[in-house]
Amino acid sequence: MKKFIWFALLALIFSVVTTNDAYAQKRKKRSTKTDSYFDESGFANKLWYGGNFNLGFSGSGETNQFVFGLSPMVGYKLWKDVVSVGPRAGFTYNFIKGRGSDLAIYKVKPTSWNIGAFARVKPLANLFAHFEYEYASTKVVYLDQFGLLLVQNGEVVVDKEVRDNVYVGLGYTSGGLWAYEILLLYNVNAPDGDLELPFNFRFGITYKF
Repeated sequence: MKKFIWFALLALIFSVVTTNDAYAQKRKKRSTKTDSYFDESGFANKLWYGGNFNLGFSGSGETNQFVFGLSPMVGYKLWKDVVSVGPRAGFTYNFIKGRGSDLAIYKVKPTSWNIGAFARVKPLANLFAHFEYEYASTKVVYLDQFGLLLVQNGEVVVDKEVRDNVYVGLGYTSGGLWAYEILLLYNVNAPDGDLELPFNFRFGITYKF
């Protein structure tokens, strides 16, 4: 009986030691995989984050407008800190209150959105070139010849314009872990018959760029 008890006790100790060793090996393997993901050469440390935003008010004698826009982006450093690529998306919210062409007061809230991809080349610490393709869906509110909101059938006319924009330009970054950036871009795919200027000015912040 004593031999059986000693044998059972030794078997239990062996089982516990083996289980702990296997768990430790598995944990070490998982830890190694996680560490390689987050180390200096890992995928996570090659990512940087940023975003552009705009906020504005405008008004005339008959129309007032509030604009808020946000465009987050994520970059992946392909080669050191020089070349990076990534996705970019954004939305713009407009709140417009004005007098309609029927002389009544209207409120409209058109929202536009865009999605695209970009590439950046930063040969210097504070200067970079920016290339971007953007698919944009924009809501447009029309005014009549007197500057009033165009109204048809009791509603303000709101149209949707879809564009493929291609931007090229230069940017300045203040540098550091957290930084602000300023970009001046030119839309090479701007339609010829549009009165809107093909230039795009952006201001934003970045982290680890």
